[in-house]
Amino acid sequence: MIVDPSFGGRIREIPAGEPIWIVDTACNRLAYEAVRKERTQEKHLVGLTSFKVDPAAHPEDWLISELETIDLHHGELSHDTPWSLINVLGVKWTERIGEELARYGFSNHQETLEGFLATKELANNGVQVTLASSRT
Repeated sequence: MIVDPSFGGRIREIPAGEPIWIVDTACNRLAYEAVRKERTQEKHLVGLTSFKVDPAAHPEDWLISELETIDLHHGELSHDTPWSLINVLGVKWTERIGEELARYGFSNHQETLEGFLATKELANNGVQVTLASSRT
């Protein structure tokens, strides 16, 4: 999940095959469409999803507002190996984020230079979902 409204071409830095969620802004839309076209040529399912947000809200709110949808697409009801790691770039860990992620079973986090990684324990191996966020 990329919630930086001007993330743009940096989307190419995220490896193909990793699920990417990107906020639909003019800058990001151009990069999203270009990368989607490039990666569609590589394989049928490219794992790119764009989503609309309230531009007046903070990226923390954007992250939290998409968690339910991400869980719907990558959770236990959709995958034999549901998501167990979330990599968030640009938004630092907050108590509010921790409370929301706990609703989905995430209990551990580690701060990174650009945000945090959160994990949960699963009975089987999980998939990794990269969520990137940054506010300029």
